[in-house]
Amino acid sequence: MRFFGKVRQLAQQEKTLRPHGGQPYLFGVAAWAAAGVFLLVLGCCMTLAIADGTLYLRAMMPYEEDVPAAEEPTETEAETASNAAEQRLLEWLYQNDQDAVYEVVKNDQRWRVVQMRVTAYCPCSICCGKFADGLTACNHRIRPGDVFVAADKMYQFGTEMIIPGYNDNRPVKVLDRGRVIKGNRLDVFFHSHAVAKKWGTRTLDVLVREN
Repeated sequence: MRFFGKVRQLAQQEKTLRPHGGQPYLFGVAAWAAAGVFLLVLGCCMTLAIADGTLYLRAMMPYEEDVPAAEEPTETEAETASNAAEQRLLEWLYQNDQDAVYEVVKNDQRWRVVQMRVTAYCPCSICCGKFADGLTACNHRIRPGDVFVAADKMYQFGTEMIIPGYNDNRPVKVLDRGRVIKGNRLDVFFHSHAVAKKWGTRTLDVLVREN
């Protein structure tokens, strides 16, 4: 502000010294030019100050790489969660299958309930070993679409059973045996090893029809 006051004072002196109606002196022109230069320098200083403040704020902000990201579930955790969900679904399907089975045979006194440990197999060499020849223990030749079970000798060939979740809960016959199929244990037949493996091991209330 003192600078502008000095400029005005010099301009007033110039006006007093020059004759009436005369042209401005070069001194006055230089004074106003100096004022313009001062304003330009002042504007540049303010711009630099604002830029410095912006850079400071950016420097204080954390980089994206410094912000810890949310941990993704590991493959083991995801697999455990998936298995738990699948198990709940199987339990729900099992309960509904049991209800459907009992509804079908509730008025037929020839059926009895036997709790069994049910596994699955297919005709491949992994499941059947040296007996993977396409024939069952009762010499039934396996054909596409066949459904049957392997059971202990206490259940004669041709005995009908209903296994919840297998063959749409429709009766199937005992057509095969197994080296480890003893007592109340069953093997349900599938044409695919992957499907048989997915069946796993289940403890089910199987309906057995008395001959």
